[in-house]
Amino acid sequence: MTSQDFHCILIRPFGIDRKEYGEPMIKSRIGALALTAASAGILSIIPTQAHAAGGANGCIANAATPSQAFCFFYNSNLEGSFAGMATRQASLAGHKFSYAGTTNAGLGQAVMNNSASVYNNNSTCVRIYYNTNFAGPSDTVSARSGRNLVNTYNDNASSLPC
Repeated sequence: MTSQDFHCILIRPFGIDRKEYGEPMIKSRIGALALTAASAGILSIIPTQAHAAGGANGCIANAATPSQAFCFFYNSNLEGSFAGMATRQASLAGHKFSYAGTTNAGLGQAVMNNSASVYNNNSTCVRIYYNTNFAGPSDTVSARSGRNLVNTYNDNASSLPC
């Protein structure tokens, strides 16, 4: 067996004699394999939708009602993973950062006591509270804006529209 015969055995289907396909078929199979490999390489560098839209744009794009989008972000400056929810939350317990934003930082972590910034796309302001049931120090987020949390930075437990 020569090295050329061995090469042909590797690229032809099992049980098929090389003479049935001839040399052009073998070349087209090599071309198809090369095209498949190149396509896989290109697709692996295209970002997923979750990574493509981070920050305020990601929050709005993933909201059921974009004009009412409201998101907590794991990192400051609307970065890292985020969680979208209704503005009125007596307790943030049970909510998790479920969308990868600018990075995967915080993905799967609890929102309560882990949020550093907030984006509010509602027509009214929203207040973030230190304690559950809308008590304690708070941060106010104006309508259609985002900001870093100060009084409730990584110590947030509830939210309420103004």
